[in-house]
Amino acid sequence: MTGSTIARTVFVLAIALASSVPAAAQRTDIVMLANGDRVTGEVKELDRGRLEFKTDDAGTIMFEWDKLTKIESTRQFEVTTTDGRRLLGRLGPSSTLSVLVVEGAASTTLPMADVTSITQIGASLWAKLDGSVDAGFNYSTSSALAQLNLNTDTVFHRPAFLFQLTTSLTMIRREEDDQRDDRGSLDFSYVRYLGRQWFGAGAVRLESNESLGLTLRSQVGGWFGLRAVNTNRARFELGAGLVVNNEDNIDIEATQSLEGLLGLQASYYTYDRPRTNLDASVDYYPNLSDWGRQRLQVSVAAKREVWKDFFAGFNLYDTFDSAPPSPGAARNDFGIVVTLGWTF
Repeated sequence: MTGSTIARTVFVLAIALASSVPAAAQRTDIVMLANGDRVTGEVKELDRGRLEFKTDDAGTIMFEWDKLTKIESTRQFEVTTTDGRRLLGRLGPSSTLSVLVVEGAASTTLPMADVTSITQIGASLWAKLDGSVDAGFNYSTSSALAQLNLNTDTVFHRPAFLFQLTTSLTMIRREEDDQRDDRGSLDFSYVRYLGRQWFGAGAVRLESNESLGLTLRSQVGGWFGLRAVNTNRARFELGAGLVVNNEDNIDIEATQSLEGLLGLQASYYTYDRPRTNLDASVDYYPNLSDWGRQRLQVSVAAKREVWKDFFAGFNLYDTFDSAPPSPGAARNDFGIVVTLGWTF
């Protein structure tokens, strides 16, 4: 075999190998900045006003959505708008400050300001997960009181629904009498989007709170709700439904009850570094089996970014029960915990 033949063979093999590289590995997506710069890479996700964009030379860049003027990609995405529309397709060449969603022969042009999320279809399981882990510890020598708090939140996204797993644990110990006063909860919920702004949801919740005399509350419920606000700065949801409870209490037999549910969730966030998140939820449970008994659960969490994806913040919780089943149990449990956490 002559040298020229070997060279041609090597050249043909190189072309064949290059053409066999999966399309997903060829980062040909384009974003254009307000100053006219074009960046080539791979669109990963738009969430809470920040576009995750992976490049070969500069790694992963988080672009502020309002600093971009164009975006293009041949991959398939789910695009959500402020009015609740959900569109599927690739991101075609568009005019300035707009997004063109192309699905087959049909296309829809959206103002960029109306786009609240972009999720890559067919992404890996890890890419579809969003979440956070927060931990805090407080100790007071004067009261000999130690408090440990741990919170986790994980969300699995799909085009028409999501699953969410939330856990919370607070452990309190008093050294003088070696007593514990713990509380914890685990929530698993499913949300299905119905039309542009409505949704249906179901959840299973396990809860324990020694301050309220509650050994274990097992709760199953469902509700319908409205996404009243869904923008790149804020989200606000309202819902109403029914829940069924089984309560195991200290020193008394288990009780069962049917409760109504009125709830709201609100989020506000800034995406300029350092990022700031503020999340609040309020759930009100009027008891339909034991008239006059009412429960209220309030949670507020504030976080501020101290380093990339690491946050410092505080969690505030308040649990109220107007008529706890256990005799002598407190009616209210309130606490504030300073935390450090990581988001993914």
